[in-house]
Amino acid sequence: MSETTANETILNELITSLKNQKRPETVEVPVYGLYSNKTRTFLYDDSQKRYDMVEETPNNKEVRNVKAFALSIEEELKRRNNLTGEKATVNINLNGGVFIPDDDFGGYEIKFSRLNSQQWNLVKGMLNRTVNHKTFLLWLQGLKPSFDGAEFQELFLRFVQLKIVGSSKLMSNPIITENGQEQGFLCNYALSDGTEGTEHFPTGFNVSVTFAKAGDFEYNIPIDLLFTRDEDDTIQITVSCPEFENIEERAIIDEANYIKEQTESYSDLLVLSDF
Repeated sequence: MSETTANETILNELITSLKNQKRPETVEVPVYGLYSNKTRTFLYDDSQKRYDMVEETPNNKEVRNVKAFALSIEEELKRRNNLTGEKATVNINLNGGVFIPDDDFGGYEIKFSRLNSQQWNLVKGMLNRTVNHKTFLLWLQGLKPSFDGAEFQELFLRFVQLKIVGSSKLMSNPIITENGQEQGFLCNYALSDGTEGTEHFPTGFNVSVTFAKAGDFEYNIPIDLLFTRDEDDTIQITVSCPEFENIEERAIIDEANYIKEQTESYSDLLVLSDF
């Protein structure tokens, strides 16, 4: 064998030996979760001279109503071939909820960000506020869809009459007193032209409001009104509903129960009401 041939042979053997000693680019390693384990891929990083786990990028989803949330839960469990909902959790809270299909390793979730109905937001936004007559009438007009048509017209016309009192010299202090014989308030007034009179106004009213946008859950909300005056004898109206917190909690519980009903076939699915 010539010297050149020998050197080529040695070089080839060295190259083959180095190739055989090279670290594999990827390895499959078991990773232990909270309840079980699964195989994950690790990739060798030459610069760091170590293996790093190939991270899975979760494509998290977000829905805005409880029906879409229930459908998303069912579909995700089907895709994972999880017929019982094992190691999966639904958490319903004040703002909506979250579904975690894999409590073992996590990494992916479906978020339920509740979108309340416009009527619900109108009611909630006015509670415990004191406003002038015009602001109150504009708010009342916004609630028109939550009334029976004839009922709204009658109620609105009665409150429009407050403008007579608002532009008069009010004679009582406070201007409105509770009448034990009638449901509502009586107010005595005297106009600048000498006209005197008494107006009767209700202490409140009820509105029927859906909890969520495009939702089926509707609730009766009793609105209480308090009439006062400021230093300029101008009518001020305070809107309140002492029962509102309980009504809102009941609405959230109804959503949680709806989720439980829609997913009852998944015997191992954990559904929590966290509020």
